[in-house]
Amino acid sequence: MRTSFVKVIANICAVALATASFAFAKGNAQAAEDIKIVKINDSNFEKEILQSKKPVILDITSTSCPPCLIMIPTLIGIAKNYSDIKIATVGIDEPNIDKIKASLPIQAFPTFFFIRDGKFINQLVGAVKEEDLLNALQYTPDPKAKANAAKPKKVKNTQKNLVCKVNGQFNGLKNLVTISFVFGDYEIKNVDIVTDVFVPPELSDRREQMIEHVRASGKGEVEPTMTGFRMHIDNDCRFMKAMDMKRTSTYGEMRAGLELQGFSCK
Repeated sequence: MRTSFVKVIANICAVALATASFAFAKGNAQAAEDIKIVKINDSNFEKEILQSKKPVILDITSTSCPPCLIMIPTLIGIAKNYSDIKIATVGIDEPNIDKIKASLPIQAFPTFFFIRDGKFINQLVGAVKEEDLLNALQYTPDPKAKANAAKPKKVKNTQKNLVCKVNGQFNGLKNLVTISFVFGDYEIKNVDIVTDVFVPPELSDRREQMIEHVRASGKGEVEPTMTGFRMHIDNDCRFMKAMDMKRTSTYGEMRAGLELQGFSCK
């Protein structure tokens, strides 16, 4: 029993884990095109991944994984600045991915797979920097792509605040994830992630054990609630600083990425 609870909490906190699954939502076709992320499931896996003419970074992610959310700007940045790389994502909570889960060694979120000419050449687990992703892909930018990456077009943010929410679940524990951003003119100034975890009655006697496990992990603050417990990761906590979040994504890009992931934003 103890092992199962540790597994649950490890998933929730993403201890040594870490995007975000950009699930296509109705009415967001333009946003999907803008951030250049390809949503993958069993139906298009062979065409988009195995038959891709471009090298592929495939992100396996979960909506309830804070480090996955921190990776969104990095993935958007690569998709935007390197036209000769395909960024693709699989949401582990999405339907029609049974074959993918059965064929790929997925044990943590996010897991990144790197594919060239239909062959898997590398794998990384957890939140990583852009340079680590490019190195694992064995990628050398061509002059045009490198020039584009070096001189990204700046878009001034007209909106300064963004709050997005999504319901998630890990091993029977439902949760509600709320991520909030404060934007400067051209950058993300602050990010705050709150995860409300709902502990079912049959596991209530283990709640304190779960909370202590989260506290010991150092992944932000945790406190009991009426229905379970709440985890809070803010801009200044050690965990967030260690993640080294890329902060150049705009309000529009972050909103598009999160809404395509299934979040409701305002």
